[in-house]
Amino acid sequence: MSEGVHANYAKIGFVVVAGVAAIVGVLVYLGGAGAGRDVVYAETYSDSPVSGLSVGSDVNMRGVKVGEVREITFVGSEYEEAAGNDIPKIHILMAFTARKMRTVGGEEPEDHLRDLVRKGLHATVTSSGVTGLSKIELNFPRSEVERQAISWRPRHVCIPPAPSMLESFSDAAAKFMNQVNRMDFTAAWSNIAFVAQSAARIAGNVDRLVEDEKEGVAAIVRSLDEAATAAKEFVSELKENPSLLLRPADAEPLAETAR
Repeated sequence: MSEGVHANYAKIGFVVVAGVAAIVGVLVYLGGAGAGRDVVYAETYSDSPVSGLSVGSDVNMRGVKVGEVREITFVGSEYEEAAGNDIPKIHILMAFTARKMRTVGGEEPEDHLRDLVRKGLHATVTSSGVTGLSKIELNFPRSEVERQAISWRPRHVCIPPAPSMLESFSDAAAKFMNQVNRMDFTAAWSNIAFVAQSAARIAGNVDRLVEDEKEGVAAIVRSLDEAATAAKEFVSELKENPSLLLRPADAEPLAETAR
């Protein structure tokens, strides 16, 4: 009797252990290997703070959610070969839903991502609104983004960063203020004053020249008036007697008109 009871306990224990192992296996599959088959990883980095971005934040491509942020750390802690200014850069690991990254032609998700990067795909950390939360937007910037050289070899597809509109505006404003600060307003004002004085001197010289030559100009005008009057008189005479054009300057009376 006791042997049968012990045998039953052994069977029950075996079933319980097998059930627990099966549950653990399913959880491991869903959380690790099984899920990994439908996930493709990519990474990006940022020189600027990523306040509001956290693990689980959305990764959108042209407004469509295609993945989420899996890890946020520093480049220096991920890659030992990172050097110089690359060490403090922020490293962001992203997990994409592989199904959304496939193409109709059957291209592998990683290859498709690399092809998009070659075509100009960039990652931008943007704010989601008044909540203060941030997300990553993948898009193709209209303006050219300067390509940055990196000192490490990424383990996954690396999507280069692009500044947000706010960062671009801030950079432009900072550059403008720097240019304003570098301007020498004293020298500029001196040049303006010098030009104004030169213009005044030129205007004075012109006035004096006109005043000095006023009599000569008046004589020329009188001569032109006299010439115009003589020309009008000659035209009038010519209308009355066109034969004047055929006579010499000191014409003698014609025979038929002599008395």
